[in-house]
Amino acid sequence: MGKVIKFPQEKSTPGEAMKLKQVSDAIDSVLIDALENKGLAPHELAGLLAHRLGSFMRPMDSKSHLWDICEKVLKRQAVLD
Repeated sequence: MGKVIKFPQEKSTPGEAMKLKQVSDAIDSVLIDALENKGLAPHELAGLLAHRLGSFMRPMDSKSHLWDICEKVLKRQAVLD
């Protein structure tokens, strides 16, 4: 589950990339704990993440641009295309 996001060094400073990696690792830890110790199903967690992302994006100004990026990343990571 972890180590799925490649953080481009050329687009961000090393400090920013490290912060993103730490957040990513923390999310992975929560999800792995939910799967292994709390017995939640992967589809339940996927729905939860989709709900949280939608709530997080609600107040943003450039939702359509951000959605395009999210859709591309999701399809690539899930090997949908």
